[in-house]
Amino acid sequence: MQTSRNYFFLTKHFFEMKKKLLFFCAMAYATFSVAQSACSELFLSMYVCGSGDNKACEIYNPTNHPITMTGVYRLQLFYSTITTHYDSLAITGTIGAYSTFVIACGQTTTDSVLTATPHYATPPCDTTLQRIANQLDNPHYPGATYFSGSQTLALMKNMGTPSAPVWAPVDIMGCIGEVPTCTSDTKHYGWDNVAPYNNACSGLAWTKYHTMIRKPSVQVGISTNPNPGTFNPAAQWDTLGDSHTGGPQFYPAVNNNSTNPNTHFCTCNASGIEEYANVVHVNVFPNPSNSGIVNVVAGKAVEMIQVYNLVGELVYQEKFTNSNTWVTFNTSSLSKGSYLVKSTFGKDDAHISKIIIQ
Repeated sequence: MQTSRNYFFLTKHFFEMKKKLLFFCAMAYATFSVAQSACSELFLSMYVCGSGDNKACEIYNPTNHPITMTGVYRLQLFYSTITTHYDSLAITGTIGAYSTFVIACGQTTTDSVLTATPHYATPPCDTTLQRIANQLDNPHYPGATYFSGSQTLALMKNMGTPSAPVWAPVDIMGCIGEVPTCTSDTKHYGWDNVAPYNNACSGLAWTKYHTMIRKPSVQVGISTNPNPGTFNPAAQWDTLGDSHTGGPQFYPAVNNNSTNPNTHFCTCNASGIEEYANVVHVNVFPNPSNSGIVNVVAGKAVEMIQVYNLVGELVYQEKFTNSNTWVTFNTSSLSKGSYLVKSTFGKDDAHISKIIIQ
């Protein structure tokens, strides 16, 4: 009888200790962070939240050597105030020095979300976005790229061993354990650039229906989870504006503005500090174009558009005085071929893009 009583006591004590251990493990998981120095660790460099499942993110390697990500890094999407509720994707492959790695939603067919009430359908991810991705997420919900603007996206690193992994964030986009709200719209909300940052509705939320690019001056990710009400996306990110239509024009990595489209500008690359100092993110679309209209979306107000043929002749020019970051110009008078588009934002501040007219 005494033995039975002792067994009961030890069993009860064991489960109580187990519950406490799990609690402290959860707390440690939410608060554990990796000490990082500038230009020493991977971080998120682009965030794409278009309509439907047009979702993607870009990872940047700010070091001067390649980094193997297989078994070491994973993408994690926290979607609840409970920090242990998340979807994850094991990242596979190697990222080169000063290079990027794009992960896109893997959905290719229209899906019906049966877990929601009422049920609704989500269209597939744009094939243009998927083509430039280095890795695709799950082909069906759930997954780490099935975000909608109110979840926290984190790049995680295994600080343990393959058999006993210890996952810790090396970069956090959002706030783990916080879910933004909107008093006037219970379905569309995210973080914005106005304190307390976590109650923006669809039209004002930076993380909803926007493409965001990490500022060139950012050299290290956010490894310590921000306190609730303190995550301001404008502190480290630039936005290309509302991308509710979700077309491929909102994916900076897709456009043909350079010979290496998946390029992130960062001052960690010492050879390009002067080039990056005054960089303005510009997106020219559609490219190639056969509609007679070309759009220019930039990180600054566009003052003038000039189009040159490949022998250097000015064939089109238009000035803009309304301080818009999104302008359009007519190309119906241009012959088929390749052209250079010069977007001017101010004195000695311009960007050259190459486009094809079909």
